Amino acid sequence: MILTKLFSRRWWFVTLFVILGVTVLARLGFWQLERLEERRAFNQLVVERWDQAPFDVNQEALPAELDVLGYRRVEVTGSFDYANQIALKNQNRDSGPGVGLVTPLILPDGRAILVSRGWIPLDQSKPEQWAQFNEATGEATIIGMLQQSQLLPGAKPPDSPQTEWFRVDIEAIQQQLPYPLMPAFLAQLPEPGRGYSDLPYREVPFELSEGNHFSYALQWFMFAAVLGGGYLPYMHFQEQRRQRLKTLAENGGIDPDASIDVPADVPAMT
Repeated sequence: MILTKLFSRRWWFVTLFVILGVTVLARLGFWQLERLEERRAFNQLVVERWDQAPFDVNQEALPAELDVLGYRRVEVTGSFDYANQIALKNQNRDSGPGVGLVTPLILPDGRAILVSRGWIPLDQSKPEQWAQFNEATGEATIIGMLQQSQLLPGAKPPDSPQTEWFRVDIEAIQQQLPYPLMPAFLAQLPEPGRGYSDLPYREVPFELSEGNHFSYALQWFMFAAVLGGGYLPYMHFQEQRRQRLKTLAENGGIDPDASIDVPADVPAMT
């Protein structure tokens, strides 16, 4: 009997509202599951590219679209030019403020690529202190991940050579270097066995996870179940209440559609 009242004159609007609400909540749940599948597909792509042999910059030309090398390791062999090293300002970590050291690596053919070698604390960031963080002094093979030049539209390059920069703007930095720079820079990855606290501090610049999409989906489905599953008991309760009021009205002239203010000292009807 209660089901026949779902679309009665009294309840049809509320029923449509509940159906719409359940539909929207369930759709949000399925949307989170779709996001989860997208994240899993992305993670699989990252794993596949990461497992490929490193792209050798010395042997192969960079592709026109650098995105094809996204999440793939890249290796390059050359010699660091510490004399033209620069620092990226405002590179903060949980352990405190600091800077990032960026050093040109000169390839045997005369080209160079900027290498972001890692983070150092602010209290050791003066140019005269950088020598303690020099690593390879001869030819070395560096493995990292290619990064796009960090451009700021409309920014004016400095008029004189700078040792401190806010971003790796390759075109602007090129003006103070005597050799041609490659159009991307390399974020150096930590070597196997490198200590967590070793400086410059380096880390893999991404983390694979599935996020909270599954738990969010469960929440939306739960909300849909609570709204849809709780509607019938609520309507049943209201109909029983209305029936009791109707009985009172027939016996004492109370309007069944009117609200009743019951004094606090009057016991509730059972």
